[in-house]
Amino acid sequence: MIVSADLNSSIADLLMDAGISTVKMEVVRIEGGGNNKAFAVQTKSKKYLAKIYYSHPSDSRNRLNAEYSFLEYARKIGIECVPKPIFSIPKKNMGLYEFVQGRKLTSSELEVQHITQAANFLRSLNETLEKDNTLPTASEGCFSIEQHLLLTDMRVKRLLSFPVASEIDSQARLFVGELNSVWKKIKDDIVAKSSSISVQLNAIDRCVSPSDFGFHNALLRDNGEICFIDFEYAGWDDPAKMISDFFSQPLIPVSLKHFDIFISQALGYSKNKHELAQRTRLLFPLFQIKWCCILLNDFLPIAASRRQFSNPTSDPLQRKRMQLEKVQQFFHSRIK
Repeated sequence: MIVSADLNSSIADLLMDAGISTVKMEVVRIEGGGNNKAFAVQTKSKKYLAKIYYSHPSDSRNRLNAEYSFLEYARKIGIECVPKPIFSIPKKNMGLYEFVQGRKLTSSELEVQHITQAANFLRSLNETLEKDNTLPTASEGCFSIEQHLLLTDMRVKRLLSFPVASEIDSQARLFVGELNSVWKKIKDDIVAKSSSISVQLNAIDRCVSPSDFGFHNALLRDNGEICFIDFEYAGWDDPAKMISDFFSQPLIPVSLKHFDIFISQALGYSKNKHELAQRTRLLFPLFQIKWCCILLNDFLPIAASRRQFSNPTSDPLQRKRMQLEKVQQFFHSRIK
C-alpha cells in the first residue's frame, strides 16, 4: 500500500531520532493489524518495523508503553524469541523494532514442539528473580475472581445496548441475548465453586503476561524457531487469564488436548502451580465468554474507530458480518 508523504516523513523522523540513516529509505505498509499501523522500513543497511499506535481520549490504554516496556524487560532477562526494541517517541505514539523475517503458522501445522516453545516462553518470563515491578498491569488485568466476573459482565452488558442501525446489528443483538443466558449460568457456577471471590491473587502468583497470547501473534523463522510478536496489551496479570487466552483465541486455535501439559509447563515458575491450574480451569469458561465479546467489538463505536484507524479502506458492514459469523461458530463449537 502507498504510504502518504506525511507518514513517510514521520517515519523518517523516527529513524533519524534513533540515529539511523534514512538514505534510500523505503516504507511499505503491513496489512492485518486491528488496532495500530505497522510499516516495513528498508534502509540502506537494514530492515526495521515501525508502528504507530492508536490513541483516543476514550481509550486509556498506552499501547506503546505496554509493548516497548515488555520487550525491554524480555530482552533484559535474556529472552530472544521476541523482537528487539530499538527506539520510541511516546509523544507521537511511535515505536521502532527489529524486523522479524518469518511466516504465520496455520492451526493444522501446530505440533507439540510449537506448544512447548510457547509454554517455555511464558515460564521464562516469570521464573527470573529480576521481575520488573514497574511494568504496567496488563490490559483488563484482574487479580480477583470478582473483578473477572464484573469485567465480563460489563462487556456483555455493553453489547446488549449497542446501537442497532442495520439488519446485521439486529442479528448480533439476538445472538448477544443467547450469549448472556449462557453467561449467567457460567457466572453462577463460578460463584458457587469459589470460596471467596473477592480475595486478591497473591503478588507472588501473578505473572508477567504477553496478553492476547497465541500463534496468531507469532512468526515461524526459517530455522524452525518461533518469534512471538505484538505485546500492546502486555503487563502484570492473572495466570488464569494468560493461559485461558492462549486456548481461547480463535484465529489459530490450539487443541485442548494440550491444555494440561501446557499449564504444567507454563506455570512451572510458581510453587503454587497446582492451585493456579485449578483457578485456570475454574475461570476458563469465563474467558471463552469474554472472547465472544471481543469478537463482537466491531459492533461497538469505540472499537470500530480503532479498526478504521488501522485500516481506513475496510468495509465496516462487511467486517461486522464476518465477525458475527466467527463468534457464532466459536460459541456453538466451544461453549454451548
